[in-house]
Amino acid sequence: MIQFLAMERNEIGALTLTLLEALATPKPWTANKLKDSYDESANCRVIKNGQNAIGYYVVQNVLDEAELLNIVIFRAFQAKGNGRKAIMKLKCDLTESGATMLYLEVRASNAIAKALYEKTGFEVINIRNNYYPTDDLN
Repeated sequence: MIQFLAMERNEIGALTLTLLEALATPKPWTANKLKDSYDESANCRVIKNGQNAIGYYVVQNVLDEAELLNIVIFRAFQAKGNGRKAIMKLKCDLTESGATMLYLEVRASNAIAKALYEKTGFEVINIRNNYYPTDDLN
């Protein structure tokens, strides 16, 4: 059973979330980036399958808007519907908290994430050319 639990700051290292993220994505967040987001009152959730962390997400709320800062499903748990479940849970929670809009940014080369976001109802509203370094042209 998938659970979405509030992340505790001491879990960031204990669950080795950033190490697992490094195995899941070519552009991982650092432990310090995750700690900074946590300290800035972001909504940080650990996604668990039983006792095992299988990912996490970080959302920042401002008034009635929210921004998905990061979402990671660890590689062994990808392509099993876990990303879709996380997005749907996130959207439900944000609606209950009064958020009317959820934004995110995605690297142009991240086809898997782009497909997930499209399947879960996101639409492109803007493209920031040369925003991400290296492999992206957009």
